[in-house]
Amino acid sequence: MKIVYKDPRRGAVKVVPETTDDIWILSTVIQPGDLVRARTVREVHFGERGSGRSSRVPMTLTIRVEKTEFQAFTTRLRIRGLVVEGPEKYGVLGKYHTISIDVGRELEIVKPQGWPHALLAKLESSGPQPAAVIIAVDYDEYAIAVVRDQGVRVLAEGSLHLPGKDDPLREERMKEALTVIAKTAAGIVERERPLLVVVAGPGNLKDMVAERLRHMLPQGVKLLTDHVSMGGHAGVLEEVRRGVMREALREAAAIRAEKIVEEFEKLLAREPERVAYTLDIVMEAARMGAVEQLLVLDELLHHPDPEVRSRVDELLRLADSTRAEINFVSMEAPVGAKVKSLGGVIAILRYPLQLQRKASS
Repeated sequence: MKIVYKDPRRGAVKVVPETTDDIWILSTVIQPGDLVRARTVREVHFGERGSGRSSRVPMTLTIRVEKTEFQAFTTRLRIRGLVVEGPEKYGVLGKYHTISIDVGRELEIVKPQGWPHALLAKLESSGPQPAAVIIAVDYDEYAIAVVRDQGVRVLAEGSLHLPGKDDPLREERMKEALTVIAKTAAGIVERERPLLVVVAGPGNLKDMVAERLRHMLPQGVKLLTDHVSMGGHAGVLEEVRRGVMREALREAAAIRAEKIVEEFEKLLAREPERVAYTLDIVMEAARMGAVEQLLVLDELLHHPDPEVRSRVDELLRLADSTRAEINFVSMEAPVGAKVKSLGGVIAILRYPLQLQRKASS
């Protein structure tokens, strides 16, 4: 997410979403009552009603948000509300309009009561993050590519230049070449910060690269190997088409939330006083500074009830001030429905508390 400017006095932030992940983040921070200003297109009628012509006119409008709609696996956010500012000659004030935001479209978001700490932090921490790095290698060539939502970009490629099979230096040259490939890939991973690295190719060459690369990767980056028929750019595209990477990426993106839920369930069965759930109970734990890990269903950030939104923001402020680890989960995630059934908020505590018993007594 590119932040163009922030104006705390007006509660205004102007941003440019750079990935589809940024579009999703915008859907979680834009709330009913916010003002959104962006370039858009509106159908305008000229002449007498019913007898004149109409035309789609580009214009800049500000709307007071009533509803946002983001559909999984699309790249567009639809924001609907009443027009509060726009060209007077077109008679648009007070009428409904939907602004569509996609990647690269600049918009200004104004929160009249100021930006809640948690939402601004979520916006500021977002950024273009590659989905995966793919290394496709065979005995002739290799390519290293970054796969984003927007497409595939090859960042390094070359030939192995191996001697013939009978050359006594072949094995030594191969080891040197594979080490160079692994080091090049590690540099790209460090710079691009992907969730996943896939080494693909025919035979066992991919395993030899993966073995060298494994010890060079930052903690938390998942490494997979996969079979494709060739190396180089063509091998990268073959790997993308296979879908193994996409499936692994979905798993990697949701794995953090799944681990928290798994730990929560273990503690709930073994040490129930070490966990809390529902907004009220987790809030009580947060006031005591007891929350170690917090998992919040993202739809609570733009709940239709302003009181709920206010309490969620208070919870996030408290958790942040006591250095709790804050995580968000979408309803589309595998554990999203489970978190919702627990009130949309769960927490793992630093020490045992009697909160659950108090709530049920």
